[in-house]
Amino acid sequence: MDDVLPVFRLRLWLGIVWLLLAVESTSAKDLRIAEVTIATPDMISVEIKDPNFRRGEIIELDGSLPQPVGTWIAHGDTWGMVIGPERRHLRLADAPPAELLDREVVDRADEYLLNGRQAIRSVYRKSLPYDSGFYRSSSGRSQTAAAMKHQVFLKLNRSLEPGLHSLSWPGDLFPETTFTYDPSKTRAIGIRSTQAGHAPGDHSKKAYLALWGPGGPNGGAIDFRSYGLDRFSILDDAGTVVYSAETTLKSLPDAKEPWNGLGSSLIDYAALGEAPVPVTGIETSGAASITVPGHQFQTGERIVLQRLSGAEDAAAVFATVGAVSLETIEILDSQSALPATVAPGATARRAFSANRSGTYVFEMDYSDWVPKRDGSYRIRVDGLGVSDVFQVSSDHWKDIGRSALGGLYNHRSGIALDGRFGFERPAAFVPGLNVEIAESILPLSFSSHGQLGLVPFEHAVTSTWHNGKSAGADYWGGYMDAGDWDRHIAHLRVSRLFLDLLDYLPADRLRTSYGIPKSSEFLDPELYAGTDDLPDLLHEAIWTIDFFRRLQGPDGTVRGGIESAGHPMLGTASFLETLPVFTYAPDISSTYTYAAIAGSLARHLETYGKPDLAAVYLGSAFRAWDAAEAGLSDIDAFYTDAVAGLVAGGYSNSEGWPEIRLKLKEDAETLRVVAASSLYRTTAELRFRTAAEERLRENWDLYLEKSDAAWDYITSSKTDSGIRKTLESLFKSETALLLEAQETNTYPSMKHPYAPAGWGQGGPPDSGIAQTAMRTHLLTGDKAIIGLVLDTLNGLLGANQTGMSLMTGVGARQILHPLHEDHRAMGVQAPPGIIIYGWAPANAFAYGWIFGPSWSPLAEVGLTSQSQNTKVEPSRFAIPYFENLIEFPDVIIQQEYTVHQTIGPVAALAIYLDGHVDAD
Repeated sequence: MDDVLPVFRLRLWLGIVWLLLAVESTSAKDLRIAEVTIATPDMISVEIKDPNFRRGEIIELDGSLPQPVGTWIAHGDTWGMVIGPERRHLRLADAPPAELLDREVVDRADEYLLNGRQAIRSVYRKSLPYDSGFYRSSSGRSQTAAAMKHQVFLKLNRSLEPGLHSLSWPGDLFPETTFTYDPSKTRAIGIRSTQAGHAPGDHSKKAYLALWGPGGPNGGAIDFRSYGLDRFSILDDAGTVVYSAETTLKSLPDAKEPWNGLGSSLIDYAALGEAPVPVTGIETSGAASITVPGHQFQTGERIVLQRLSGAEDAAAVFATVGAVSLETIEILDSQSALPATVAPGATARRAFSANRSGTYVFEMDYSDWVPKRDGSYRIRVDGLGVSDVFQVSSDHWKDIGRSALGGLYNHRSGIALDGRFGFERPAAFVPGLNVEIAESILPLSFSSHGQLGLVPFEHAVTSTWHNGKSAGADYWGGYMDAGDWDRHIAHLRVSRLFLDLLDYLPADRLRTSYGIPKSSEFLDPELYAGTDDLPDLLHEAIWTIDFFRRLQGPDGTVRGGIESAGHPMLGTASFLETLPVFTYAPDISSTYTYAAIAGSLARHLETYGKPDLAAVYLGSAFRAWDAAEAGLSDIDAFYTDAVAGLVAGGYSNSEGWPEIRLKLKEDAETLRVVAASSLYRTTAELRFRTAAEERLRENWDLYLEKSDAAWDYITSSKTDSGIRKTLESLFKSETALLLEAQETNTYPSMKHPYAPAGWGQGGPPDSGIAQTAMRTHLLTGDKAIIGLVLDTLNGLLGANQTGMSLMTGVGARQILHPLHEDHRAMGVQAPPGIIIYGWAPANAFAYGWIFGPSWSPLAEVGLTSQSQNTKVEPSRFAIPYFENLIEFPDVIIQQEYTVHQTIGPVAALAIYLDGHVDAD
């Protein structure tokens, strides 16, 4: 396994030597200057980091403790939290930073000296978290907190000359810092380029020049044209120019983005540069108005109201000013409901509208540059500075795909992770070893994690739903999912991606080794004997399909997955789970879903010369099909126990069943078509063709599994020409819409134009849109599709306005602390290969328990002595959407991910590029 990752990692990290601007003297304190860069010709940027948390760890004790799980007890000179089902483990506390940056001091522009002279006109600063931990607070409860990174922009009174410079800090924050400015070596923070690199044949290679100055003039928007910066170059590792071209204006700050998924083509932001004014009263009967003594607002202005309901109200309400009087303002066009009363601490300030970038964005297109050799390169904006180093390699996309596949491996449940992809962890959720799994009569579709959402999933093990039985020893495996341990039927979307890649890729790519375990290594050695020669991608697909095969009952029905009865407890690792664990009852929809994927797997196993194993899965698929058909024909009988549970638990009465039944039927009928199309493609049996065509003749779309049904049908041996033509046109029109949206999007993205932003639509494409793009490319050969895939993945890997890779383990500047509960509990680095959701609307993550009063980890109100050093600055509602990435695990909408929404699709798209870029 030693050859899996090191070469790729070495290439990515060699460029770090270029990151520092020759900082020759920094503080001996833990508070440190991380990097000095150039922002504009007359503005330097210094990144200062509060000290990291000192990580605690999990330790095992000689015997059980009497204290309940979650209790803090003294352990040596620190504290430990009792964890684990036997209470034989402690999670030792993290140690928070003892020293934080004094923000008031660092903002004093008149106290800086540059080369011994006063040369700093203004200081702008953005403070965001980059590290976090948890510990016992002085009151004895569990406390989470963050360490901050501060991007300090120092506006000079003239352009910075090349050469050696010295910077003296206000208040002796740091010793004198010396640095060298060289426009051909100094990193320019505004160059937003790939942190990973390119394959030589990539026919879309783009970077961006964009910078927002928090608190600066023009709403912080910086127009690099005012400095005469209009050309860029590509430099090789010797500093030689190998390509040169002009930059082009991609977007203005107020350019509308109609496909942004936010409900409005522009976004409201809080204006900086003026203090918010107190709101002392509110009137919501009749015409809404607020009381704001001493205000200076005018009719027609946009304003933002905050903390209307008190310290824990971390949301914002944007509205338009109507009629005004000396102390009152009429409120028009409020984006959300106003409370009946206003709490102390409520404020109002002016707002303005801009797009997601909030600044001028310039594109640097070097697509026609074809590197003559692999190696290290940088982008230079002539007269400014350079980008991070990126690599050009013919194996580039294979390596990215391998890293993402490693991310999937690092989420495998039921086995010990051996470090082959950079992460080690004991086996988790093994029945009889470290967990017991209860059978529940609650189907996934009835739960809060399913289609209907009627029953909180935590209730699945209560007396209403637990049938008193335990699941069998075979109920292990699958992928854990992000901030939870669940293994849901939706994860089969990942298997489908890899099965399809076997059809999509040229023959020479199918034998690529990615370091994935063989099925015989962990699964039934007798069943998988003689399969080690199968492609790695097929082994990866088998991992989750085999898990659900073992969740298939004797009657052919398939359970929707396995889950803990609650979200993970802080500090508890998966292999020490203390919450009850259960398996969902079978669903008709999950049974059809399994029938489809098992049929597809059988076809591929037959193709690769494994007829006996193919017969096992085809037989399993047939049993699932028959069971689902029987269930669909008598839904009342199939869900008898579940309906009784709904009534007994008070979740619904018997009168509500007809509406529930209709929804279940509609979902099952859709997935019936998916299964029928798959089984028709595999078997060519008329019964499956008939079942598929009954619905495919109607208005069909390509949402998630429905895309699979369409694709399986049109790739079957015999089809109705009219249906086939309609479905092919559907793939083309959907992809055309995706491409059309890029005409107004500031940064390219494969987010579906009609999909809302956030919860999986921040940056990575989901499996459905990834499949649609690949399938349409196979149908049409349109190079624009490959171009969009390249632009999207490069955007995730650094060519974005944060300048960060959203994938752990890849890039000089990368996400370090996503919502991955095992690494948090274990006190270790996050596993490589995780791709987070990314950007989301600020109001969507206005969590009061994070951005609330003084006890909150990123407190914004309460004790000034604390909140002034813990809060995000400037206001979260003033930071442009594409700058507003909060690197704190509990900002779930940004920092979470799933195997089927982010990791799997990125793995599949990268591997697809590896097989098709050169061909195009």
